[in-house]
Order: sequence, then structure tokens, then C-alpha cells
Amino acid sequence: MPATAAAHHPAAGSILGTDGDPDAATLAQYRRELAQNVGRQTGVLSAFWQTSQTLAVNRSEEIDAVWPRICTEVKRYPALRTVRIQLNPRLGTEEPVRWRQCATS
Repeated sequence: MPATAAAHHPAAGSILGTDGDPDAATLAQYRRELAQNVGRQTGVLSAFWQTSQTLAVNRSEEIDAVWPRICTEVKRYPALRTVRIQLNPRLGTEEPVRWRQCATS
């Protein structure tokens, strides 16, 4: 893989947001990247920031199936590791909205 392609496709599980206390512009970039990366996961239809601390996820699979993949992505950004994840119900179901965190500190 060419170096430029490798930069856009980092190894799975690698830390992407290496700055644990980023400035506002860097944090905004991390949020954009995280929403895009979560939105590309199997079983996830889309991901977007509901608030600065809540990432909403629309999903097509059971929570137990998508949660490990979501957390893997969240943990790649140390500055965002404690954000709240809003897991919206699957379309056509009576499921309630659920909230979780990958880390609490």
C-alpha cells in the first residue's frame, strides 16, 4: 500500500487521536473522524454528534453486535474516550434508546 494510502487507512486498533488534551480545532477534527469511522462499521447505518459529548448511532444490528466495534473506534481517540454513545433503536422496532460509555475516566 502506498504511503499516502496508509495514512488514510491506519491499522485497526491504532491510536488516531494521540493528543489527550487537544485544542478546539483538533478536537473538532477528532469528532469528525470518529463519527465517520463509527459510521463505516458493520451494523451501523450512521453516526453523528448530537451534542459535543454525545455521539448518536443509528444501527441495523443488535447492540451487543455493534457495541464492541463502536468502542474499538472510540478508544482510538483518548480525548473522546468518555463521550456518551446514544444507541438509537433499529428501524421498525419498539426498542428504547440506550446510552453507554466505553470508558468512565
